[in-house]
Amino acid sequence: MPTRYLGLLIVVCALCSCSAVQAGAGEQVAEGSFRTAAGGAVPFTFVIYGDTRTYPERHRAVCEGIAAEDPAFVVCSGDLLANGEVWELWKREFFDPAMPYLSKSVLWPVRGNHEGDAVFYRELFDLPGNELYFSFDFGNAHFIVLDNYVGDERREMLDWLRADLAQNRADWTFVCYHEPTFNIGGHGSRWGERDFLPVLEEHGVDFVVTGHSHLYERFVPIGPAGKKPLIHVVSGGGGAPTYPAVPSPILAGGIGQSELHFCVFYLDGDRCEMVAKGPDGAVLDRLSLVKRAGTYQEEVLAAALDTQTARHMAFMFRGAEVDFAEVPAAGERVRARLVAGSIPDGSVVTLRQPSPDAAWKLDTQRVRIVDGGAEFQVRVPDELSVGLGGADPALELGLEVRDGARTYTAERITAQLSGRTISRYLPEPEPVAVSYLPEKVVLDGDLAEWAGVRPMPLPFLHRQDSSFRLCWREDGLYGAVRATDDSVEAAPEAPWGADCAEVFIEKDFARSLSRTDNTAQYAFSPAPGFGADRAGVMVAYDARADEAGIECAWAAADDGYVLEFFIPARTLAPARMQAGTMIGLNFALSDDGVPVEQFYSDKNDSSGWRTPITWGAVRLER
Repeated sequence: MPTRYLGLLIVVCALCSCSAVQAGAGEQVAEGSFRTAAGGAVPFTFVIYGDTRTYPERHRAVCEGIAAEDPAFVVCSGDLLANGEVWELWKREFFDPAMPYLSKSVLWPVRGNHEGDAVFYRELFDLPGNELYFSFDFGNAHFIVLDNYVGDERREMLDWLRADLAQNRADWTFVCYHEPTFNIGGHGSRWGERDFLPVLEEHGVDFVVTGHSHLYERFVPIGPAGKKPLIHVVSGGGGAPTYPAVPSPILAGGIGQSELHFCVFYLDGDRCEMVAKGPDGAVLDRLSLVKRAGTYQEEVLAAALDTQTARHMAFMFRGAEVDFAEVPAAGERVRARLVAGSIPDGSVVTLRQPSPDAAWKLDTQRVRIVDGGAEFQVRVPDELSVGLGGADPALELGLEVRDGARTYTAERITAQLSGRTISRYLPEPEPVAVSYLPEKVVLDGDLAEWAGVRPMPLPFLHRQDSSFRLCWREDGLYGAVRATDDSVEAAPEAPWGADCAEVFIEKDFARSLSRTDNTAQYAFSPAPGFGADRAGVMVAYDARADEAGIECAWAAADDGYVLEFFIPARTLAPARMQAGTMIGLNFALSDDGVPVEQFYSDKNDSSGWRTPITWGAVRLER
């Protein structure tokens, strides 16, 4: 076995006569076991989970929970790691954390968008067929893996799926792919709804389990009118940063859960139980199915929706905002406008207070959506602050929407404040002076030239000094970071998952509510093994930036490391490198993927990275 496979025990089989294996290189050996595929209606347990990328310790916690279930096999529904084209990340982000179950179970992977071109993916996993879409049997169940990214082969995969399902005689059928067909929170994906979904419905598939959006969602049964419905599940809680859950009338329970989790399935003849569990075994959700004469028990069918209705209702409550014409004073009763999101014009909406203890007080009111919104009245809490995440306390509403003959209810939604309202609450930040450096900085990891430059303050931490220094010259911005770190972890191709200094710049200081052409993210990381004076550099959201012109160097220190970087003036336009220029700025220093210093906030809230209005500011001074 090649040396680079050392420590990676990868066992993928459908039918095999052995149950224990050894894999090794030189004197090092990894041992493990697995169960061979059973035939017939024998009881067995399996697990499906996904989106394990970026944070190995979070992933390991989930894998330890999976291992405790002792599954016959595990399906990972994609995004195993942050960048599948970087060999070193495979071991660090996936195989090492997954060893608790890899040492005793079979793994069936699904390609996600982060697996990239699938070169390493195909090299590491020995899968059937073309290795991107395939099927296998276990017990009285049939399992199908599809690939969202086959491109020109999409029609070929669809034909293969039809043929595979036509030959399927199993009692239960499970389908896995990465990007969901039904999904509310996160990406709101709708992959394959016009071509693949009808085929899955036609052939009576039981479960479709996906990932991509980092949360848990189970939908009410959905299918063609008069036929057995499908159970759609989004399971993206394998370790990646979780996304907020969003309510929808087609979600079981009305809303998903933003939690680390995995889905364990217990299959025994005509009975299937799915339990969504947290890493500690806590139950998030449970569904029991009994399948006889090709369909489910009556209480499951009674909750089903036909596919067209489900599509119509799916995003009913996503994107609802509230806009105030003026900054509402605490304790006052004010008029506001509900910006309706996906609620159709002409709908009659009943707004009510979701619970007696809700902070915003709302009399029950009935309004009609006209031109995308409706006016209503609400009493502002006695204490209110508005910042990165909107209102605190949050503005919660109970909604009942009547659209023609249909009525949809959300017991509780969190309405976001409109961008215009947030901008009124957030004062322009006090700029931090960035001094001019007469002598050009040599990027060599030596901070002697920075002796006269004061560290940047952290405004949210009582202006405590940070590890960052910043100065300017006519040719651009120069920066330095002095990080304390007892173990340098490098991942130049995915720096935010390891040790990294990130700089976010809004060049026109427009205080935008989202990224624009004038915002950019620069990530600088120490890179042991890349040469004494070289470091990892990654640029995002900046079409004008020529990476060759952005420089960074690093050096090890007794208690950590030093980074020096340069961002050339030509990539910072329209900002001019002259005294008086204002630039929006945010920075973050991460240790092993966890932010330890942030300019704009003392909270680990990634939403601020994408929201320039919440960033601080610097003024070039001379």
